[in-house]
Amino acid sequence: MSDAQDKYRTSTFQYAPIDQALNIANKRCVIAIMNSLVSAPLAALDDAVRAGYHADAQVNVTHPINQLSGVEAIAQQVWQPLRHAMPDVERRDDIVAGGRYRDANWIGCTGHYVGTFERDWLGIPATRGVVAVRYAEGHELRDGKIAVSYLFIDFLDLMRQAGYWPIAPSLGSEMRWLPPATHDGVVLRPQDEAVSRRTIESILRMHAALGYYNGKLPTRAVLDQMEMIKHWHPNFMWYGPAGIGTTRGLKGFEDYHQIPFLVAFPDRGGTDIGHFIRIGDGYYAVTGGWGYLQATHTGHDFLGMPPTGKRIKMRVMDFYRCDAETIVENWIPIDVPHILMQMGVDIFGRMRHQFRQHQPIPVSDWLVQER
Repeated sequence: MSDAQDKYRTSTFQYAPIDQALNIANKRCVIAIMNSLVSAPLAALDDAVRAGYHADAQVNVTHPINQLSGVEAIAQQVWQPLRHAMPDVERRDDIVAGGRYRDANWIGCTGHYVGTFERDWLGIPATRGVVAVRYAEGHELRDGKIAVSYLFIDFLDLMRQAGYWPIAPSLGSEMRWLPPATHDGVVLRPQDEAVSRRTIESILRMHAALGYYNGKLPTRAVLDQMEMIKHWHPNFMWYGPAGIGTTRGLKGFEDYHQIPFLVAFPDRGGTDIGHFIRIGDGYYAVTGGWGYLQATHTGHDFLGMPPTGKRIKMRVMDFYRCDAETIVENWIPIDVPHILMQMGVDIFGRMRHQFRQHQPIPVSDWLVQER
């Protein structure tokens, strides 16, 4: 594969096996750490953060939280606000997969925080009703604690659940992400190394094929050059972030995400920043980049935006479920608010502006007020 074709830096990847007992122990450790952060009494929350993270841990969170360093910042800017916003929160993992990448042990998780949205969070107005907040994470585990973490929280979807939508309508369907159809995404049994290797390598072959795109308008003939039909199940589910939405099958994926994305970003590709995670764990795989995928915004209508001409850095993860031959399901958190910020749109600023003028009141207060 030529350098020009290898736009996603896949040719140098070498699968690293991991001892299965260690991999399972790592996943159980991360599950325990993350569950402790939502179940510890608020008075003991800071202690739970210190127990789960190294003192100098680096945590990268979707906009507007962004980069954090050290347990104090992690507690104050992630876990305390989440716990105050959803006092009865519970964590529901749909996928937990692990493996080795770049000489480190990595665990990828995705699922929902479910609870009553009692207090505003980042200015998103509390509904006093049930919400399901999407999360996706990549954790580097060292000596039983998290050393580096990438945390995607779909704040735009929480805005949607709160009844506020600050951008153009999504092309895909806005819906709660479903768990894997096989209901086996929390991988806590030993996996065949050959299957794990095959899974991640099949994902990277698909990534490499994305690089065959020649930058021209994505007509049928141009799309066919990427040969996506070889890599995906005929009825695959593609779960996109709020702002893009969920699609089904190759036609739905092309119509509601791939074509708009290629029109907007014809030169998109990977960079030397690299993925922070590339793992296969049985029939599951996880990849992710924090600014690894970059593109120039020269086309129209992605997220309803006119072209800005700006170079955009994208924060993206992918969780995949495969069968023996194809990709069957793909969950893809993207930091959409961060992309929009780079395009000159501050969705949190828009929201704050609206709710300074229109203050919501609890339903219970409205029902009992005199008329």
